[in-house]
Amino acid sequence: MERGGVTFSTRILRKEDFLPRYIIVRPEYVRGRAEAFEAAVKLNDAGPFVRNIRPWGKGSDVFFFNVTEPQCKKAGLDTNDRCTVVITPKSPD
Repeated sequence: MERGGVTFSTRILRKEDFLPRYIIVRPEYVRGRAEAFEAAVKLNDAGPFVRNIRPWGKGSDVFFFNVTEPQCKKAGLDTNDRCTVVITPKSPD
């Protein structure tokens, strides 16, 4: 992942209404990463929101992060909506 971050288009997903919404981050957007990392995330220019980007696990090479209800509202998004995501990794202290 470039130091300045990465921008991509995707959908807000949710498996069940009682579960949190989430966004899948494909491996090409997190190159060189194998572990979770903290990042500032923008959704359609709303934010930044501090999120932990985590590996999906279970043999998959994708990452993901959860999106809260207030974050969706601020960005004007709902489940299955397309959005532009900007992920900027926080620098380690």
